[in-house]
Amino acid sequence: MPTKKLICYVDETGQDTLGRLFIVSVVVTADRRDELLQLWEQHERASGKGNVKWRAARHSRRVDYLQRVVTEVRFAGALRYAVFRRVTDYDLATVTGIAQALRWHSPAGGYKAVVYVDGLPKTQRTAYGNRLRHLGIPTRKVQGVTRDENNALLRLADAVAGLVRDVMDGTHAYAQPLLDLGKQQGTIVEV
Repeated sequence: MPTKKLICYVDETGQDTLGRLFIVSVVVTADRRDELLQLWEQHERASGKGNVKWRAARHSRRVDYLQRVVTEVRFAGALRYAVFRRVTDYDLATVTGIAQALRWHSPAGGYKAVVYVDGLPKTQRTAYGNRLRHLGIPTRKVQGVTRDENNALLRLADAVAGLVRDVMDGTHAYAQPLLDLGKQQGTIVEV
């Protein structure tokens, strides 16, 4: 069986909590990346959220967008997240979250991962790749993305991280039912 290419889009949130809470969100795609990219761009337009980051979007548009996210069966298992508490090595937590997301349901016959990380400086790419390989994750490339507004799947990772953060902070009543629905539908998975 040939080796499959998995493409990951990674975002995180929680550095501002100084270690209390850190969330890594990973969107994992394979051979359907272009189809899914178009699908989420359509959902962004239809919800009115557009191509802005999670916190920059109006609340009503975020909720509409997330309702589309959690009920989109074509994304079953592709939205994964990991929660870390009492950590301050955010790079290690991010790499660990990526590894957990890829291990959750990796394809039979092996794979190579292409990983796009929001805001990852060029100087960290090699270190992330080495850490992932040390954890047993075969990587083809690790790339930083400086403007997540350029990719709907990176914005999707940002939205999932934002949703989980809203649940963990307990300050937004809308968040828990949406996350629960996503888990029930199988679109969002905690790894």
